[in-house]
Amino acid sequence: MKIIVFGGVQALVRIDMTMPSAPRPEEGGEISQWEKQAYGDGGRFGSMTSIPSGDPSKDKINVDLKGCAYNVAKDLASKGHEVAFMGVVGDDALGKAALADLGDSGVDTSRMAVSDHMTSVRVEARNFLGDLEFWRVDESIQDDLTPAKAMEMMAHTVEADIAFADGSLPAETLKAIGKILAEKGVEFFFDPASLEGAAKGSECLEYFTGIMPGRREAELMSGLQILSADEMREAARFFESKGIEKVFITIKGGGIYYGEGDAEGTIRPERVLQFAETGGAGDVVTACLVDAFAGGASIEDAARAGMEAAAEHLSDVVDEREY
Repeated sequence: MKIIVFGGVQALVRIDMTMPSAPRPEEGGEISQWEKQAYGDGGRFGSMTSIPSGDPSKDKINVDLKGCAYNVAKDLASKGHEVAFMGVVGDDALGKAALADLGDSGVDTSRMAVSDHMTSVRVEARNFLGDLEFWRVDESIQDDLTPAKAMEMMAHTVEADIAFADGSLPAETLKAIGKILAEKGVEFFFDPASLEGAAKGSECLEYFTGIMPGRREAELMSGLQILSADEMREAARFFESKGIEKVFITIKGGGIYYGEGDAEGTIRPERVLQFAETGGAGDVVTACLVDAFAGGASIEDAARAGMEAAAEHLSDVVDEREY
């Protein structure tokens, strides 16, 4: 199947800090500058409002290319689909690495835009407990993917069977893409991928064939509270009233709700992870859902396939916290 994927590319810089251990100046050991900043001259915690790192020279730093659409495009290509990715990267090392990685994965990047702005970067620092201490993100490059630029990208590539977008795109760009796809009769699926993406997606509901938000994202897109099965059903009815045929709502630790007309239900996971890193599982589910529809699966079968894919993705994850 021919699939167009629209969305963002982001470099994630993650710093995992080591366990702090207070220096003991009374034992004659020299106190380094970073120890003074973390603990004060007396070797005790000073006025720190967050947990400091141990030895910064031993912190783990990883850089990974990510993004919902980015991951979905690679996953769909690995499943044998003819995938074209349409997004924007910077004319920098990260942007070039992203294009090379997509190309090596079998994704067509010939319509990608290259900007003078920096490729989107998210920086995260996690303390020795694994909790997020702080984060910074620069996604301003996404504003370069204007409606006019999107239309230029799509000028000769609307022969696709299915299209997918994440919520990193500007709302006006999502609308422009949706209008063209609707005119061509191409099914359009959407995963907001964040609360910000949900806010943008809420302005474009009429263009989506199917959506895959999380519970909080679905609340933002519908304006409804979703805390029970009845409220989940009510949200699905709301989305259907906007012309969305297929609704999936992922429930953290609780499975996937699916709804299409009279067909609805919730697929529960066999294993619930309480204290584990489950990043990436949502993108695996989304790619599996799009793949299932490309193969003509029913909405229930698609949801079951998505849950199975998530379980496989998380099969080696250890459910624990480090103390």
